[in-house]
Amino acid sequence: MSLPYQGLICDCDGVLLDSEAVALSTLLAALAHRHEREALAAFLRPRLGMTIFDIGAELSRELDIRLDQPTLAALGREVEARCAEGVPAVPGVFEAIATLPVPRAVASNSSRERVEAGLRQHGLWDVFGGHVHTPDTHHKPKPAPDLYLAAARGLACAPQQCLVIEDSVAGVTAAVAAGCTVLGFTGTRHDEAGAAQRLLAAGARAVFDQMNQLPARLAVLAAG
Repeated sequence: MSLPYQGLICDCDGVLLDSEAVALSTLLAALAHRHEREALAAFLRPRLGMTIFDIGAELSRELDIRLDQPTLAALGREVEARCAEGVPAVPGVFEAIATLPVPRAVASNSSRERVEAGLRQHGLWDVFGGHVHTPDTHHKPKPAPDLYLAAARGLACAPQQCLVIEDSVAGVTAAVAAGCTVLGFTGTRHDEAGAAQRLLAAGARAVFDQMNQLPARLAVLAAG
């Protein structure tokens, strides 16, 4: 397939690895005594692509749940540890991405250690050639554009020449700010109403919910 892009950049959690359920259950277990569970889950789901500190700021502002920095840091480590124990790959992601004829990179708000472990577990590490960019390599996390700017530089591409696949509003916001074209993916946003609309509102060019739909979406972009 001929693509009108010179690089592909993917988020990790929610695009390559289906870690939403693990992250959400960990956060709910830690916060259930602070708020009604279903309302808390509805609040957290669209924010799972944010850093734990940004989630903490919104918890304080929107739900009056106030967590200090050490507590948030410990909660972030717990989420990382639970996810590092193993999460499934998104169905069909290897077949959808490994055959695309462009260099590929990962840009994730998770730690590099966890991203690398997850990619290696599912045979995806070599697909990206070690091009992994995370906040612990001294880049600001999403929604800042830094991770996508760094990923484009690592692929020797201008951001405008890169296609991004993202599942979160924070990630779409970051990629659009960097100048990339974005496809929104909702296949791991289990039971989350309005996910597609939020990604489109944040600037995604189109949205899809199954990885086997990716070639068709790319064909539409290639056709202009």
